[in-house]
Amino acid sequence: MTACSGIGTQQGSQSASDSTADSTGSRNRIVDTITLAMTGDIMLGSKYPKPCLPPNEGKEIFIDCDSIIRSVDVACGNLEGVLADTGRLRKSLNGKLAFSFMMPTKSVQLLVDAGFDFMGIANNHIFDFWEEGTLSTIKTLRNAGIGVAGTKECETCVRDIKGVKYGFCAFGHEVYSLKTQDTTTVRRIIEKLRQECDILIVCFHGGGEGTAMRHVPYGTEIFHGWDRGDVRQFAHLAVDCGADIVYGHGPHVPRAMELYNDHLIAYSLGNFATIGMGVAAQVGYAPLLVARIDGNGKFVDGKIHSFRQPGRIGPRRDPNNLAAKDIKTLTQEDIKDNKLNIADDGTIIRK
Repeated sequence: MTACSGIGTQQGSQSASDSTADSTGSRNRIVDTITLAMTGDIMLGSKYPKPCLPPNEGKEIFIDCDSIIRSVDVACGNLEGVLADTGRLRKSLNGKLAFSFMMPTKSVQLLVDAGFDFMGIANNHIFDFWEEGTLSTIKTLRNAGIGVAGTKECETCVRDIKGVKYGFCAFGHEVYSLKTQDTTTVRRIIEKLRQECDILIVCFHGGGEGTAMRHVPYGTEIFHGWDRGDVRQFAHLAVDCGADIVYGHGPHVPRAMELYNDHLIAYSLGNFATIGMGVAAQVGYAPLLVARIDGNGKFVDGKIHSFRQPGRIGPRRDPNNLAAKDIKTLTQEDIKDNKLNIADDGTIIRK
């Protein structure tokens, strides 16, 4: 098991070495507040089963949202597929639901230009082209200066950005990713990472898929016979072990948000830039979550920026704020003792 520490380090003048947790769980604040941007699934077009790539080499995919992503202290997403130029297909093209996603390695520059700092790869497409595709993805992201985590080859990542050490880890529900269901491994990874960073970000790929799966259930979710994890249990465990913020993806639709022990959990941010895939109804909602936390990782306030995917061109601003309104409604319906006020424009404050 390895940790991809120090990937794309950005050195600042302020040291973060004295800001880890002490034996009481409190931390020496290195900053007053930090802003983070988080998105759901990103798949920048695929070469399989036949080429379905964005126009103009994808240079306009993030044109409506890159200013927001670049404005925050750190930005994270989920890379749904592999970055590779060749590979052996693992799934049968004749099989039902046998989607396979291979993005050209040059597409990584689109993520760099948009302003992403971390990418989770713990999802059900990182092994579409066997281990070679996974390793190509890790290498490509690392060489581009983007932190990556979520498989046994790369459990965690720590980056120093302007003097703050950000720890990042990711979990999924498949055997080839770090699993949300493996609570022993979840505890080990998060508790160890907590001692190595100032701000700890956890993302996860979990839950059923589609518009029928918009609500966060209690207990384990089974989808097409597969165990997709107990996302409430996992997210709470992650915070209990030291996560400052937890965000999810996987259902391809937005889900509720929760304030748990002063820390923000987004149960699903749905799709964000899934070029060539279906974008009907809530599957086409593309929320971009910006959250402000204090130096101890506690939630201060935030904003759900609403975008929609009209097709192969990427997320575009939604003047009707449908993603934010949907998350507002789901939060009111799914979270008992809800401690968040979400406005129709996406503004999030504590009650």
